[in-house]
Amino acid sequence: MEKKTIVARAEVLAGKEKEFMTAAEALIEGTRAEAGNISYNLYQNPFRPTLFIFYEEYKDDQAMAVHAASAHFKAFGAAINGLLASELIIESF
Repeated sequence: MEKKTIVARAEVLAGKEKEFMTAAEALIEGTRAEAGNISYNLYQNPFRPTLFIFYEEYKDDQAMAVHAASAHFKAFGAAINGLLASELIIESF
């Protein structure tokens, strides 16, 4: 089994940054508690504050699947509905 890394890029509507961060806090806390999570961090671009990057590391594909099926992941998806300026860009490595 091989470690998996995800980079998810989000562009948030101007003025919605705090609301996005609040929704992300619950996601981050829940994800970090998952047995298969190695690390989970959110970064905000200091020069363009509407741009965010999630950097995620998981033990394997199964751990990523558990994350994608989690209640906190689904709740985050619902919470950010209407906050994004464009679709999330998700890259797997």
